[in-house]
Amino acid sequence: MSLIHNIIYKRPLDISRLDKFVSTIDGATYEDRGEGVFYFWIDGKSTRGFDITLEQDYIEVRNTILSNKHDYDLTNKIVAEIIALTNGIIIDEDEEQISDFPIFDNDRIAEAEIHDCETIQVLSREHENIAIYGPVRKVHFGKRLHEQFKGLKGEQLKNKMFEIILTVNYQIPNFDYGNIMQVRNSEDDKKVMKLLTNETNYIIDKYDYILLHTSDKQPIMITNDILNTMLPSNWKLVDEFTIVAPMTDENEWNKLLTNAKKFNLWNEFAKN
Repeated sequence: MSLIHNIIYKRPLDISRLDKFVSTIDGATYEDRGEGVFYFWIDGKSTRGFDITLEQDYIEVRNTILSNKHDYDLTNKIVAEIIALTNGIIIDEDEEQISDFPIFDNDRIAEAEIHDCETIQVLSREHENIAIYGPVRKVHFGKRLHEQFKGLKGEQLKNKMFEIILTVNYQIPNFDYGNIMQVRNSEDDKKVMKLLTNETNYIIDKYDYILLHTSDKQPIMITNDILNTMLPSNWKLVDEFTIVAPMTDENEWNKLLTNAKKFNLWNEFAKN
């Protein structure tokens, strides 16, 4: 679900000159991701950002689903500067040259924002988890949020979805994701597990299984869906699966272990 434009250049892009231009845009930043890929976003405001890839004879510009106006406006500015720096032209996915600028006008941006949100809402009715990557963190949509949003349309739906993306990326504590393990029964059967203790603060993502540390020899094994029904009072579910999980008091932790033990999947998993 990407929208791609290609800039055909007459001279190679000087990244140092583009860097100077980016520094003049309020809040804009970028990251060199290697192999010719550069990722741009507006800190605190972008929902997705966008990237460019330096290819042999052209520069690919990629925008993705659930981008917001800040992403598209930044794309317009960066594209215009790259064209000026390279004496290039830009073509769309139909290989037609674009002569009207900016490439994303306000009407097109508004239409794309709402279309994308409505598309994710439809998809989340059928899928347990739709994960998108923001500038800072991954964000999850799924059936629970679909139910929460099913009465919303247009601007209301867009505002709610973008609020979740911005909250997860910029407004929650910068806790660590902690110990993550991969267990492989076979090459085609890999399970990702997260070990939780009550000794540090966590951001909990979506995993195949969550392991709760106990005083017993074996941990308690549950899923995200099970955990989400029994969160300690100071833990917060901020999207379909992401949980802000600071250390909790001993009573709350013991209550979590007691409730989780009723749904323990350890023996079932060990048999497979």
